[in-house]
Amino acid sequence: MSRLTTTTLVLAIALAAPLGCQGRTLAPNAADGLRAELIERTRERDASRAKVAELETKVAELSVARDAKLDPEAVEAMPALAGVALSTLSTARLIDPNHAALALVLEPRDGLGRFMQFTGTVRASVAVLIPGRDPLPAGSTTISPKTLRDAYRSGFMGSHYTIDIPLTWEGAEPARSVSISVEFTDALTGKAYPCQGTIPVVSAKAAAAKPAAVESVKSSISSPTTPPAANPAVPQGSR
Repeated sequence: MSRLTTTTLVLAIALAAPLGCQGRTLAPNAADGLRAELIERTRERDASRAKVAELETKVAELSVARDAKLDPEAVEAMPALAGVALSTLSTARLIDPNHAALALVLEPRDGLGRFMQFTGTVRASVAVLIPGRDPLPAGSTTISPKTLRDAYRSGFMGSHYTIDIPLTWEGAEPARSVSISVEFTDALTGKAYPCQGTIPVVSAKAAAAKPAAVESVKSSISSPTTPPAANPAVPQGSR
């Protein structure tokens, strides 16, 4: 038995010797391209299915709202927008003496102070504050519901909406801070939620090192400025 094992081992070594020990690089072939295309098509299919599922959910919500047969406890448990806050993640980065880049970060919150996604229009206006001068208009923007949805961000810094606004003002004096006024109008209820705040203007290096803190933030958490639209068919918080 020992002689047979030795003979088998010798034959295996002899057969393997011509192959050598050098590795071999495999060139891409048609199969690799097909696999890559399959992965991409699968990703597109999953994204399409997710959109269809979302539309089906919206249709179901509208159908239930039309029938007005929701469980009162379920209605009470639904999160509803209570206010919009200017996040401390907002930064204003100085580019040159009369230009800056503002990253406006908004956090919509429900009645328990927790983040929630929202749908509607954001209007923001910005003025720069220079010592010895009146506030100078520096920029404004209106964000549509679709663009606002694209502004949603979520990561290790939490969930929020980030809106980039380029700022420019008259004169060659660098601003020390910017004053921001924001109003969000809810697409479903028509309620308007304002918030204001002042953000220091920092150099690009300082902005990259640490986000500037938001000062004097005022948010209407419980008192929207306009009454809700008369539409009992749409339950609050159904989004």
